[in-house]
Amino acid sequence: MSSVITQRGNLAEIVVAQLAGRIESGLYPPGEKIPSSAQLCEEFGVSRTVIREALTSLKVAGKVTSRQGAGVYVTDRDIKALSFEISRIEDIRSAMEILELRLGVEMQSVALAASRRTPDALADIARAFDYLDTLETNDVEVEARADFDFHLAIARATRNPHFPNFLEAVFREINFDLVLKHRQSTPTSKGYLKKINKEHSAILAAITQGDAKGARNALALHLEESLNRYRGMLNEPATSEVE
Repeated sequence: MSSVITQRGNLAEIVVAQLAGRIESGLYPPGEKIPSSAQLCEEFGVSRTVIREALTSLKVAGKVTSRQGAGVYVTDRDIKALSFEISRIEDIRSAMEILELRLGVEMQSVALAASRRTPDALADIARAFDYLDTLETNDVEVEARADFDFHLAIARATRNPHFPNFLEAVFREINFDLVLKHRQSTPTSKGYLKKINKEHSAILAAITQGDAKGARNALALHLEESLNRYRGMLNEPATSEVE
């Protein structure tokens, strides 16, 4: 039966939604090999690039797994996998796109925070930093929220309400990226949290010193690793925002 896509929207997102639906319904049961990329291209009427992008999102979601030389299989239910809902905004390309937007906004946010910081604003940023630095939890949602709150405190330090309003408006999209990163790091979460807060420390130090350029560079280094990882998954060229 043909499933050629005629809807408007991101083609990979539509393929992800349809394949995820088949997995959830049991049409593709655990351990079963799903159709080849060539078959999926023909069925959905899309390019191999679209199918590759969709399968990458499903792999990161823990829905499917690749077997070297054998194809792609539905993940067995007894294998612990990342668990998050597949929806229009929750795939790799959408995570990359919101991170690109976030990088642009927060580059300006940290620069303004460095220029306009007040003692109270610095205290708020430091409190958010200290909370994540001393956090003892295995709950990735809690970790992700603490990570977000550090960036939100910086946005508030700009004294421009549109910056924190923007972050809060896209919290769900940002949280998807943060939870994904923290969940993927679970086996070495302590080391990962230390790495994050080392980067946060550099951002906080630059803001405290009123160094707008230093704050922008520290922020870029902090976010670009994830951004370039997503670009690598999608076979898109990595770029550097640091001047």
